[in-house]
Amino acid sequence: MNKVWLTLLAVGVLGYCVLTHPRASGSGDPVDWSREPVQEPTDRPSFAVDTRKGEMTLEPRAAFDISARVASDEHYRADDGAFLVPVDLVMTWGELPEEPYRSKVSYGQMARFYAWHTSSPDLDLHYVSAHSANMHMIPANDNVRRALLAVDGGDLVRVHGLLVNAKRADGFYWNSSLTREDTGPGACELVWVEEIQIGRKVYR
Repeated sequence: MNKVWLTLLAVGVLGYCVLTHPRASGSGDPVDWSREPVQEPTDRPSFAVDTRKGEMTLEPRAAFDISARVASDEHYRADDGAFLVPVDLVMTWGELPEEPYRSKVSYGQMARFYAWHTSSPDLDLHYVSAHSANMHMIPANDNVRRALLAVDGGDLVRVHGLLVNAKRADGFYWNSSLTREDTGPGACELVWVEEIQIGRKVYR
């Protein structure tokens, strides 16, 4: 392979790395996972987003801000919702990222659901349920998408955006939970992510 092709290959690889890695837009304060998620009324109107499966209308239900430790992450490429939500994050906050909960509770994800397990009878099981959630993340732009896909279990994150309901003209819909107290089908949050902080780096 001659030097010209080697140079072109190097440029191509460099360009690929630049295009596929998220760009930090600032630095934030340390993530405070001890605080409860902030959910407030919003007067934001419904808006449309283009996807590879057609236009979706998103209806804002609440402004949302959560700081948490990610207990598990799952990427989706082929299921019915992957065109809108490429990643789900199991978020834990309050006392869950700390002992004794951290080492005694395990989490798993499958088919857009999550489950947690503990063999320790001394833990407050309702507290675990109310301070962990599987959140479906809709990126507001390509940079946020890349940042979301870069999140790993154990990362400290802060997510700012909206809880939304989503619908499409053909009848497809996906609604968000509006409480951290529910369980079972429909209990996951559908989050329009406008900003995500991973560690101290902020992505918009």
